Amino acid sequence: QVSQNELDWFHQDSETQVKKWQQEKKENREHLKALRSTAKKHSDTNERYVKTIDDKEKQYNVCLNTFLETSNKYANEKGKLEELIKKSQDDSQECEKRAVKAEVSVLQTWKETEMWKLKGTIAKAEANLRMLKALS
Repeated sequence: QVSQNELDWFHQDSETQVKKWQQEKKENREHLKALRSTAKKHSDTNERYVKTIDDKEKQYNVCLNTFLETSNKYANEKGKLEELIKKSQDDSQECEKRAVKAEVSVLQTWKETEMWKLKGTIAKAEANLRMLKALS
């Protein structure tokens, strides 16, 4: 009879222990399920962030390439314009030199023309003097 009582107690203890373990197992499963759900949420969020980062990186690269192309284009245009400005300045200086030479040439021609006119007037005056001397 004592053995039977002990056996009953043992069964009760073991049933209590089994119920306790089953409860812990159920709680652990629920906890594991919650952890898996949280991990899934974090994984999904991480994937969204990675996709967003990839998209932003692509946009950045497109903008960077556009900027570099535009920058290179304008740098080339700037170089061409600087060359044109230099050439225009050289041409302008050359034109100024030619204009000065032309003006000097015109003035020399005018001077020579006026000199010939004066020499003609002097020659007429001398001729008139000789005529006057001859007449007197």
